Amino acid sequence: MSIQHKKVCKKRGRLMSSLFVLLLLLSFVHCQRVQAPDIALYSGRDCWQESALAFKKMSEWMGHKVRFVDANYINNVGLDSFKILCIPGINLPQYAQSISLEGRENIKKFIQDGGGYIGICGGAIFAGEKAIWQGEQLSIDLLGLYKGTSRAPINEIAPLPAYGMSKVNIVDSTHTITQSELDSIWIFYYGNPTLLPDHDANVAILGRYDVENLPMMLSFEYGHGRVFLIGAHPELEVNSYRDGTAPYDELDDKGSDWDLMKKAVLWCLKELN
Repeated sequence: MSIQHKKVCKKRGRLMSSLFVLLLLLSFVHCQRVQAPDIALYSGRDCWQESALAFKKMSEWMGHKVRFVDANYINNVGLDSFKILCIPGINLPQYAQSISLEGRENIKKFIQDGGGYIGICGGAIFAGEKAIWQGEQLSIDLLGLYKGTSRAPINEIAPLPAYGMSKVNIVDSTHTITQSELDSIWIFYYGNPTLLPDHDANVAILGRYDVENLPMMLSFEYGHGRVFLIGAHPELEVNSYRDGTAPYDELDDKGSDWDLMKKAVLWCLKELN
């Protein structure tokens, strides 16, 4: 082998090594992007931890990575690195005090700019304009994402501290989230609200409690983003441990609500129209 040929081989070897390193780096960057969390899940001290844990388990089942965030994160860091903010069951008065004016503006701007918002129970109440608890209006600052009032609890379903399963009738079978659902489903109920939009509110009512035909599942657009609200707890699989919780497993929810929530997440991500 000539000296010139050896030099060419060495150059080729160095080039191949460089390309190999570059491919490794690109692969690493790609993996980092793929693994970046796309759902910010509120889990502060005022959060019902079983709801947060069940939502995390459900999101991982869907294939989404979740990051827990608290009030300080929302108030001071913001949500620009996420695609969806979920606020699960919470102690609403305490939560409303924890989220500052800047935090509420961060949430609204996040949705206006194209982000998704999923509110469950207290997270659904937080999205409205007014909240009535046991007959009295709460003096708290809410997001006001839609014109409407929440009212809780609904004693006809289960008076606190009791809990149980609530029958929910699907009333909009044309919406992407609910079009393939059965006429009725059963969802875990524990002091949850009815969501009462004003007559001029631009929202879609997707589901109603069978009791008194009260609305409990809403969807609407806010700026460039999308909002899904549900009064009760579809994240809890009360007769299965796959949600990571066990306290209510003596109940039977007559089937999983996770498929419904998967469509809600995809709708908020604009992967479903």
